[in-house]
Amino acid sequence: MGRDTLNCSLDGDYYNRRFEEVDSKQHSLYKVGDFPATWILQLFIKLEGRRMDPSILLHYIHGPLADEHDLDDRETEKPLLDVEDFWEILQCHWVTDTNKFPHERQRLQLATVLLIAAYTTSRPRALLEIRYGDVKLFVQRDTKTGEVGLMLQIELKKTKSRKKQKRTKQYSFTVDDNPFFCLPSHFVAIAQDDNAFEQLPDGSALTPRKILEMGVRPGLKSQRIPLRSELADVPIFRSHVRTSKGIETSAHTTLQYSNFNTWLKRLGVETGFVQVLTAYCLRRASGNAINDDPNANDPTRNLAMDHADGAIFQRNYLSRMIRYDIQAAYRGTDPKTELIRAAGRMSRLMDPRRPKKLTDEQKEEIRYEPAIKRSGSQCERLFHEIRNEFTFVYRAKGKPIHDQYQRARLDAYAIIRARERAALVEIQARYDATVPLQDMQAQIDGNTESIETQLTRDIVQYSFAERFCLANVFLTSRSKEGYKVADRAAFVDNLIRLCRRYETRVSTRKRKRHSSIKIEVEETKSEDTESEAEEASTLELEEPIAKRNRTCNSPRTTILVDCKPFQCLVCTGRTELSIEDRLHNYGSKDSLKRHFHRTHPKFDDHSVCPHPKCPNVVFEFNTNFLNHAALVHGIIMHKRTWLE
Repeated sequence: MGRDTLNCSLDGDYYNRRFEEVDSKQHSLYKVGDFPATWILQLFIKLEGRRMDPSILLHYIHGPLADEHDLDDRETEKPLLDVEDFWEILQCHWVTDTNKFPHERQRLQLATVLLIAAYTTSRPRALLEIRYGDVKLFVQRDTKTGEVGLMLQIELKKTKSRKKQKRTKQYSFTVDDNPFFCLPSHFVAIAQDDNAFEQLPDGSALTPRKILEMGVRPGLKSQRIPLRSELADVPIFRSHVRTSKGIETSAHTTLQYSNFNTWLKRLGVETGFVQVLTAYCLRRASGNAINDDPNANDPTRNLAMDHADGAIFQRNYLSRMIRYDIQAAYRGTDPKTELIRAAGRMSRLMDPRRPKKLTDEQKEEIRYEPAIKRSGSQCERLFHEIRNEFTFVYRAKGKPIHDQYQRARLDAYAIIRARERAALVEIQARYDATVPLQDMQAQIDGNTESIETQLTRDIVQYSFAERFCLANVFLTSRSKEGYKVADRAAFVDNLIRLCRRYETRVSTRKRKRHSSIKIEVEETKSEDTESEAEEASTLELEEPIAKRNRTCNSPRTTILVDCKPFQCLVCTGRTELSIEDRLHNYGSKDSLKRHFHRTHPKFDDHSVCPHPKCPNVVFEFNTNFLNHAALVHGIIMHKRTWLE
């Protein structure tokens, strides 16, 4: 079947029209693999009532269509994220990552999904759909040695099976010596944050320490740890939602794949990978690990990866980087397997000096380029027309000129972002071309200074004590031989407390306001932390958090201060926020009002004043609270406040 027959069957010059349609929407096709062949086959069945041989369509796409539109037929690079690269990812995620999440639970959820992806070789969308009914937690006894261990069993139901009856898969995971690679510990933290464990018969709660210390009664082979039945249909990995109390975890909304993929790509950039980090990097690496394992076989690999036969793995997942020392095999010498594997890792090209993003000065230079200024001229002209006619922009909503203004803003923003991406690629290309030569020259000149000592990066400042404690545990996890139950319980407790924290997105460009406000430590504290708590009570707020919180047992602090004129009274009482966010003083009253309406849009009636100076002060209506904030604390957080 030739081109004329295909065009006739699909109602005219379909291919060219489809290509131009996609290109006109700024979703240009540059590679042969980007063309929607499956969609075309389905359209052919709908129009003709019969099936087309896929080989005919593929021959046309790879032949005449690729030649006519100059499509790239080279295979896309498919890197593998092996365990050494995965260690770099986790180190950046828990220790050096400065990016903010909407809620700190998302940080734990991202790490947990990555662990499941590495241990199951499953697709990311199937992992995000895991619910509490798909998970079993129990303590298993080894019949040969008699040892007992906590185990987690996950049943994946969202498979890609084409059978009428879905074929589920079950995976079992044990406790790992390294807590950051221990999937049961991560799940216990998430489940405890959701209060997912059943209560004991005496009415006491099932704490992580009790779970980790749990054994098996004589005469039994396992001990089940039941979860609440009403949570069986609740997703484990859920999205965040904005409420009157701030940002919280949604009760039923599943974590969106778009958010997960965005955070994962951002983490890869922050780590320093040159290649784009995706969940399929873990899937391919796990599949290749099973393929290289002498104890595994093809049916096990196909079942784990949900493949019908081995041809799918060999064509799409088998690493194109030969990880076998053929040179040693040919010459009969000892193979240098580890060196060969290291040559194909994603971390091989990591360089902490390589630019990851544009500086503020470089962004300002781009906005003053002639092409960018011309793109913003139309937007500026429409803005002045709206101001002259309607005074304010929001008053022009629903008018044609307002729609034109919004489209012009989006177009100008898209042009700026495209130019910034192109500028970053140019800067990185210049760096890759010049720095290797400079490093070679430095070695020839006898310069043995380490790269780490040449860097002038700031020390990471942690907003929460839990992040600081987890970073310390991570840095010592490789050197420590094993973790006791108490250490693992403390690790899980830090994860649980971290799930209840979040940071407000305060702009870093504003002028820093130093404060001499002191922190008073609560009186309820253990004996082993009395001296450290007494020392912390005299520290200034402007001292870095990482220095103040020296131990994992850092007590919670209470703020006893007078409010600033532009300080959010609601955020002051949010213990899940960092001290800096709770005491943040906004630049003006308008900034405070915008923050109040965006962050606390539905502040409940019958609420209590969150400030420590006003204990047990309850307001019948929201307006009473706003009047109290203005009269007592001198804070105006509403556009109109009724003063009595």
